[in-house]
Amino acid sequence: MIPMFHADFQDLVNDERIHRVLFLILIGTYVYSEAKSWWNSLLRPLYVKITSTLSDYRSGKFYKPWGPTTPIVIVSTKKQIAELSEAPCLSQRAVYADMFGFKHTMNKLEHNTSNNKVIRTRLYSRLLQVNGPVHLDGLYPHLLNRFDINLERELRGGRVLNGESRILDIPEVSIILTWKLGGISLPIAQTARRLVSNLMGLMFFGEALSSDEEFSSALLRYPQDMVKCMAAFQVAPSLVHAVLTNRGEAMHLIQKRLFQCIQSGLSNQSEGDKIQRHTILYNIIALTSGSEYWNADLLSQSLLGIWFAASHQPWMNLHFVILELCARKEWQSKLRQEIEQHVPLDYKDLEQLPLLDGFIKETVRCNPLDTLAIRRKALEPYTFSDGSLSVPSGATVCVSSYDLMHNPQTYPDPNAFNPSRYLPKEPNSQQLKFTEVSEAYPIWGYGSLACPGRFQASLAMKLVISQLLLKYDLSLENKNARTKWSWETFAMPYKSTRVILKEHGL
Repeated sequence: MIPMFHADFQDLVNDERIHRVLFLILIGTYVYSEAKSWWNSLLRPLYVKITSTLSDYRSGKFYKPWGPTTPIVIVSTKKQIAELSEAPCLSQRAVYADMFGFKHTMNKLEHNTSNNKVIRTRLYSRLLQVNGPVHLDGLYPHLLNRFDINLERELRGGRVLNGESRILDIPEVSIILTWKLGGISLPIAQTARRLVSNLMGLMFFGEALSSDEEFSSALLRYPQDMVKCMAAFQVAPSLVHAVLTNRGEAMHLIQKRLFQCIQSGLSNQSEGDKIQRHTILYNIIALTSGSEYWNADLLSQSLLGIWFAASHQPWMNLHFVILELCARKEWQSKLRQEIEQHVPLDYKDLEQLPLLDGFIKETVRCNPLDTLAIRRKALEPYTFSDGSLSVPSGATVCVSSYDLMHNPQTYPDPNAFNPSRYLPKEPNSQQLKFTEVSEAYPIWGYGSLACPGRFQASLAMKLVISQLLLKYDLSLENKNARTKWSWETFAMPYKSTRVILKEHGL
């Protein structure tokens, strides 16, 4: 009996099928063990992070997927703010280079330095702040024509509500009329982005270049690429930039075209309609002619940075202005009455509309795109002159724009929406304009590095708002729609929120 059992056992031991089964069990056990270890240590936390982040995106909750890597120091007094703005080792360029990954999104732009800061600041100030308003006056008729063309394009792609649309062919102009009571529904964020980008493109580059479909598409995509990469750069900058931006396609296309234009000089920049001499591209070439510092490569990089700042913030602020107009129908009537008193509008008229200025200014005060402002990175340890604050190297120093713009001593009843608070209190007192730079209204920065392009940004917003109000009544398609969500200190618009444009008077 025992020998027979022994023989059977030997057969089992020598059976290759049993060997294969045991081998597969061992491999399966090992794979399961490794997979479980990977799941618990890496994949599960990643899965939880992704699902929670997506959930917060959908719900509009404030979320902070990655914690701060450097300390943040807040200053608040006027003296501290002035010192923050001008201290050589507190770098504006460096803090935004870290945030937006300029090494990748601006083609290896050097940023952790204060060298040649004065040269750059003087050029930007003269280009945009000193000469800018003069050129904007000359550009205004062309901007108005560009707006009409682009608004028509937006309306053609809109959704007609409870009515019909008909296109009337009039020489050189095609007008879309909406009938009955419905109006046309448009996505606020995308529409504001495209309208502003087209206007800013004309201010920057002129008719020919900004009308080039490939170039204008890149101008629209590039700021979006920057924002998409902002958070992800904290993980794997090079890989993230390559994936999210198609290897920086828009960036390289814009810089290549600008490099060619700058290198060819002013002789190839003139246009028969005389638009070009009013543009930023033409004037930056003129102002830097013969400079040993400014070359075509550096100028094209600098224009990339100016374009991002100039094209991104105006459409975001315009988005919130449209939301406030939809929520405050009485202000649509007030602003329309003010605008109609100056029809036909020109640039100077548009700059002298106190109610429109006040409405935009109050909208931005109540809906700041960033609750922090005047950000600077300490390139070395720094102590403020009054001895109140010591800042370690690498820290970010800034002000709380939200707190400053909700200070009841400066803004009585700060939580109330009151555009009239900026109107002159006495007959000879000065209007508080949207483009004003102040420590109590820090959205433009402060001091010598205050945003030099604020006049261009303001004009783009005012032109869009004034023309919309002259022609349409505005309302939200869904009054309960979510309008914004937050990422860290930034306010972000929902792409799904839609505005209804109904012809005024119908």
